[in-house]
Amino acid sequence: MNRLAFQFGLLSTGLILLASIPASAQGSSGSLVRIQGAQIPRFEMDDADQGAFEAGSREGLKLALTRQLDRCKDDKAVWNFAGKKISQKRWCTDTANWFLSKLSQVNSLNELLALARVELEWYRSTGKPDSGEVQFTGYFNPIHKAKAKREGAYQYPIYRLPSDLRSPYFTREQIEKGALSGKGLELAWLDNPVDPFIMQVQGSGTILMDQGDGKEVRLNINYAGENGHPYVSLGKVMRAAGIPEEYISLQGIRKYFLEVHPEEWSKYSNQNPSYVFFKQDADGPYGYSGAILTPKHSIAVDKAVFPMGAIGLIQTERPSVVSGDQAVAWKQFSQFIVAQDTGGAIKTPGRVDVYWGEGAYAEVAAGRTDRLGSLYFMLVPGNKKKLSLGSRGVPVPHPGRR
Repeated sequence: MNRLAFQFGLLSTGLILLASIPASAQGSSGSLVRIQGAQIPRFEMDDADQGAFEAGSREGLKLALTRQLDRCKDDKAVWNFAGKKISQKRWCTDTANWFLSKLSQVNSLNELLALARVELEWYRSTGKPDSGEVQFTGYFNPIHKAKAKREGAYQYPIYRLPSDLRSPYFTREQIEKGALSGKGLELAWLDNPVDPFIMQVQGSGTILMDQGDGKEVRLNINYAGENGHPYVSLGKVMRAAGIPEEYISLQGIRKYFLEVHPEEWSKYSNQNPSYVFFKQDADGPYGYSGAILTPKHSIAVDKAVFPMGAIGLIQTERPSVVSGDQAVAWKQFSQFIVAQDTGGAIKTPGRVDVYWGEGAYAEVAAGRTDRLGSLYFMLVPGNKKKLSLGSRGVPVPHPGRR
């Protein structure tokens, strides 16, 4: 998916569907450090969190793991870690199956954590160089009303991938001024210019297509490609222009350009020459690994640092009380996750994007999440000698694969 944490102006570029996870899984030097499971703190949960495990978190984690297992089928995929070639079978298949086997045996997240502490190998992300912490942002699946034909207020298209696409292609400004008009590439028409931009930022979306008879059809729209121009952050452009900080968020951008100063949209948006094209799928949204994303259990990481399909744990904060487009209170958030997505701005061991799903809460969480925390990954122990403390990952090239 393509995602932007608006308050930071960070774009992620991903969602290249693959038959399986890329055969060259990589790990950059200094990405992880081996720790003991006993060093992992227990989850700080209230009754609502514990109830959520019974109500949905158990099934959510099961779904994320099952979806990923369908993509863990490349017997050539290896992750070179501390000079040892760790197979995809170990970091993805075996570890996912370990979790699936334990889910039916436990009554809480902490019970599951207690088993994982003892039976699995643990690695902590080295995070940011200055603090060792990981910066967490979020993304979501936006839903927009649309029409199949240009009419009335529906004047703003989302485009299919052009057959003559090259790199670099037309810029955003050229496309917005009609460079693709008349080519029949319009997937749908939206009723304002900001929503197509947000779909490009998030890398996917759902459109409710007006059939003209009072009925709507729900369509899944996913990333298909882009124009090859560098991304320029809208948030950074606005900040440099002195626009108040209250507008430098997903919600703030919508308010500023749809209510306060709609006449300024092109002036600022066209400073970002990057442009994303879409396709319609039967399902979605998909992550870079090819798995359908699962809310609160799918994360985006730097694929040059961590392998797709790796199972881990995040500990940070999430909005606990949402009012309108504001997160007015926060709480501790610990969750088992799967690395299923990536992005151009999700770089280094110190950056993670959490997929929040769709709907009002997900939109606020995606637009407001800006929290520090910790990221851990787990492995089922191998038959050989366990990896030593302080292990560092390095890439293993594999010809012929991206």
